[in-house]
Amino acid sequence: TVDHALGGRLAARALLDHKHRDIAVIAGPSRLADSVARINGFMDELQQNGIDTGKMWVAESDFSPAGGWAAAKELVESGHRCSALFCANDEMAVGALSYFQEAGIRVPHDLSVIGYDDTPSAEFSAPRLTSVHMPWREMTMNGLSALLNQCYDLRRPVTRSFPVTVTLRASLAKAASTAVKRKAS
Repeated sequence: TVDHALGGRLAARALLDHKHRDIAVIAGPSRLADSVARINGFMDELQQNGIDTGKMWVAESDFSPAGGWAAAKELVESGHRCSALFCANDEMAVGALSYFQEAGIRVPHDLSVIGYDDTPSAEFSAPRLTSVHMPWREMTMNGLSALLNQCYDLRRPVTRSFPVTVTLRASLAKAASTAVKRKAS
């Protein structure tokens, strides 16, 4: 596993380091513990840096590109001013990027976007998505080793805790002097 609360904190820190203070959030399902931990870590870091998270625009979605698209549309139609958007996974972020492109919102010029998981879609989205990195390959290989140990009484080494980092890409830029407010036509 990874420390999802730390991952959320790192996402918030990346936005704060780029001078973002008007931030919106597309959260994953509240019934999933890792989704809750990501958001809690994110919000805690923002609160510790003087941001009133009670005034932030937050929507819950289903970790899908369609869910990200719908939530991004809802954000734009709400008229809420923000300079950055945190999506609790890359699939929702890719859906949001697609909506923003269609709506004429330039990422990262008008709005920065950061995702979570650092899946292959993050590296190849347009623009390339900044994301909290989880070491998927290492996690998978260790899961397989644990399974082989159980099934065949092997003694392969197994790591159970993995570091999280942020992979900086083109979807994150310094905040402009004023946050963008757009409505879809």
